[in-house]
Amino acid sequence: MKKLVRFLTRWSWLLILCLIVGVVGGRVLRTALLPTYQATTIVQLNAQARATTIVQSVDAYAAQVTSDSLLNPLLQKYPNLDRQTFISRQLLVTPNHLQQNILIQVTLPDPKTAASVANTLAESFVEQQNGYIRAQYDKQVKLLSTEITSEQNIIAGLNQKIVQLAQNSTNNPSNTLVIQQLNSQVSQQNNLLTQYTSARQNLIDQETLYSNPLSITQLATPPSKPSTIIGLIPLDLLVPVVALLAALALSNFLEQRAGRIDGTYTLHQITALPVLGSLRWTKPAPQDIPLPALCESNTPFAEDCRVMMADVLFHAQAENAHVLAVTALRGKAGSSVVAAQLAALLAQSKRYVLLIDANLYEPSLYKRLGISRNYGLAEMLQEVRAFKVNAPVHVHSSSSQGRFDNVERRMPSLDNYILHTTIQNLDVLLAGKPAMNPSSLLSMPELGQLLKWASSHEDHFIVIDCPALIHAEAHILGSLSDQTFLVVDATKDRLKQVANAKEDVLNTGMKLSGLIVNKSGRWI
Repeated sequence: MKKLVRFLTRWSWLLILCLIVGVVGGRVLRTALLPTYQATTIVQLNAQARATTIVQSVDAYAAQVTSDSLLNPLLQKYPNLDRQTFISRQLLVTPNHLQQNILIQVTLPDPKTAASVANTLAESFVEQQNGYIRAQYDKQVKLLSTEITSEQNIIAGLNQKIVQLAQNSTNNPSNTLVIQQLNSQVSQQNNLLTQYTSARQNLIDQETLYSNPLSITQLATPPSKPSTIIGLIPLDLLVPVVALLAALALSNFLEQRAGRIDGTYTLHQITALPVLGSLRWTKPAPQDIPLPALCESNTPFAEDCRVMMADVLFHAQAENAHVLAVTALRGKAGSSVVAAQLAALLAQSKRYVLLIDANLYEPSLYKRLGISRNYGLAEMLQEVRAFKVNAPVHVHSSSSQGRFDNVERRMPSLDNYILHTTIQNLDVLLAGKPAMNPSSLLSMPELGQLLKWASSHEDHFIVIDCPALIHAEAHILGSLSDQTFLVVDATKDRLKQVANAKEDVLNTGMKLSGLIVNKSGRWI
């Protein structure tokens, strides 16, 4: 659970950023992909009216729905509709041969407008076509009536001629033959008149029955649900969720690629070095607590340091090492705190320990011990250089139970530089204030002689707080030490960096004996 909370806290900026992008993107998509609603109006064609010659097929009437005579008034009434878009995307006219009807479907973002447009178009279409059909009936009836009148006039003229010829038939016997011919014509004209009269009556009957063959059987109502799947999807909610899930996946990928140090097992597998301690982060920070108080405390950091000291001591005794250097990949990693705590715990284990603050760039031990840094290692080495002494260092057997008190021959007295602490068996040599290049001071042979002398005593240990590996002095001190321990900052160092640092350290002649993970469990 802690790892999850730490992960979310570490990548909260990315999660928030993706969430904001998702919210904005969801609103943009919602605006760009508005839900559309489809309203349908059904126009029915009277199937019996199809038997007439005036009423056309369903396909013919369906083609008339998109005519300019219908669309122009409709687009004037609804100016927000684009003609091309409406015809190609928003209007669908489908003839149904089986049921002899026409489906007029209008798809628009507003359901009420879609229903209104569909109904208006259907009503205009029905009114127009029914009016056209009635006009066709009236035209046909008028034509037949004209034909009937013409036939009646022709018959009347023939009958008049027959009457005149009949009156003169006694004087002219040939008129009888002409009268027979005229009677035959009258008979033919009567047949035509009968046909025309019958046809007109049929048209009148059809007009009475089928003058309105098109009718609306279903008016469109505003639909309650969108017509597409996209319209059913709440994009303003879904897109932020997808963006958040993508942010989690991306954060997990970046977390894996980052190679953070979340445990000692992976670190040991990659570097093939023993991890001698994993020091948990506590508040207040260990560097803010005086060294004697921290040694007596029972905080998780102090307990982890005790385990770390036991592991370091085991490795040191196994290799008969007495000079222990503590360094780190970078500054502010806590190597000074680890070195001081290691030295103090070794002193509490009845061993004589000299803690040397060799970090001439960022000395910090004087703050934790509450001692002035007016003199120390830098001044001692500068004085040694002035004396030009190359003799080995010795300790008077009578001085303070064999502690580091004095040096024979022409070496300046160490009493001027080595200070006793309130922790029994622990002395400290502060960094001082170097007046020359720290690299030149730490490369003096006298420092090597001092460390070599210390290693000749079975119960003496020297713990050196080295600068970070980015400084050449760390490599110099590491090469002069029996064992070097690398402090790994769990919040900033990465697995690949530690592996590369191991290769670099081994190439310089340093003996890297183990790793110590600091700030374990710290969130940031």
